[in-house]
Amino acid sequence: MRVLSVNPGSSSLKTTLLDGEKILVDHEIPLEDSVKGMREALSSLSLWSHNPPPEAIGVRVVHGGRAFGASVRVDTGVLSKLGDLVPLAPLHLPIAIRVLSALTGMNHSLPVVAVFDTQFHRTLPEVARRYALPLEWEERDGIEKYGFHGLSYDDVVHRLPILMGAPLPERVVAIHWGNGASACALLGGRSVETSMGLTPLDGLIMGTRPGSIDPGIFPSLLRKGYSAEVLEDALNHRSGLFALSGGVSDFREIEERLERKDPRAALAFDKAIHSAVMTVGAYAALLGGLEALVLTGGVGEHSWRARGALMERLAFLGVREDPVSNRSGSGDRRISGEDSRVKVWALHAREDRTIARETERVVGGDKIEVPKPGGVNA
Repeated sequence: MRVLSVNPGSSSLKTTLLDGEKILVDHEIPLEDSVKGMREALSSLSLWSHNPPPEAIGVRVVHGGRAFGASVRVDTGVLSKLGDLVPLAPLHLPIAIRVLSALTGMNHSLPVVAVFDTQFHRTLPEVARRYALPLEWEERDGIEKYGFHGLSYDDVVHRLPILMGAPLPERVVAIHWGNGASACALLGGRSVETSMGLTPLDGLIMGTRPGSIDPGIFPSLLRKGYSAEVLEDALNHRSGLFALSGGVSDFREIEERLERKDPRAALAFDKAIHSAVMTVGAYAALLGGLEALVLTGGVGEHSWRARGALMERLAFLGVREDPVSNRSGSGDRRISGEDSRVKVWALHAREDRTIARETERVVGGDKIEVPKPGGVNA
């Protein structure tokens, strides 16, 4: 099936036309501020006149909450339920709703499918999903761990065995390492722990987001007069590498400054590696060992320095870098040496392939079974 994959970012839309796993053509267009503007921008895509044209449309939606545990065909009821979930992801869901509203309101008869980043993590066991917070917060307000970057992790589970020419290893840690970053512990291909939680703020240090920090910071600042809106803006746009480096969130620029011996860039780089090392080490312990480590996303794909620093710090797990593959190679490849007990891979993130697979399943009428939560030893 030919699927038009639509992946909304913070400032642009990535659109890709796929036929099965084959990528036919892709474009990137600006993100408009209104449904009308978005509809006009999408209507201008040359993908509609591709020969042959798309048969269905799949759209990445960051948060499905409890309402959506699997991909779903979009109608007015779905859009209404997504509107109710906006407080869970106020920066991401309004954009997705705008895109979905534009696509469903266009002059075409193609099915539109919402594919959720959170659905991959429905297998989280209760011990990982539940926070140690008052029960009524979970039951009434939906406060629990949902996890994100699920489309990327789903693609890892599908593609890694093909690249290895062997079944997926039982114990894998994957890091989607970009401006937004998270990690996932995979046991038998199922998510059993992940670093992002209710929102995409938790876990690894990111470009402008802080990752894991002391929650006591917030009541302290609220008592000093800071508003929730000011804190939310600072957490999303002025924290992370941006704060540590003195105003730079792009990892490439941080590395450039690192070469010029900029001490703030060095702190930002070291803190990013420190955060990743702690997470991989914890997940290896949780899984009872580690057989493979996958690095994807902008930093994971393109920064040999970050990958090398991480592998050096993970030497205690038996990780050994292949300097030639890591520092001069490109594309999907193994970057660990033959003597490495843990096989380390750098993969190009292709969330569009997951979107296409899920869309084809929904449109094709296949029953999608939502995995039941299970423990690490399940």
